[in-house]
Amino acid sequence: MAAAAAVRPHQVFRVDADWSLIGSTNWDARSPRLNFAYNLECYDRHLAQRLDALIDAKIGRARELTLAQAQALPFACKLRNGLARLLSPYL
Repeated sequence: MAAAAAVRPHQVFRVDADWSLIGSTNWDARSPRLNFAYNLECYDRHLAQRLDALIDAKIGRARELTLAQAQALPFACKLRNGLARLLSPYL
């Protein structure tokens, strides 16, 4: 599992107990035309279970960010976050 942890695709899409789509394509109308992104479609129950465990672990480590916390961020962080949001279609 250590080798898999080093790979961090932007999207992991799970539909059922067997099918997974892993890749970096964004789910908007422009991305397939503008980006050079790849996806890997997998039909494997064991892989799907491992992906579910990874997703659950990430959700378990997540923390809620309240509006008050977001508003209290330093200006430099707000500027960085705003630029990242603005440039996200190109990143």
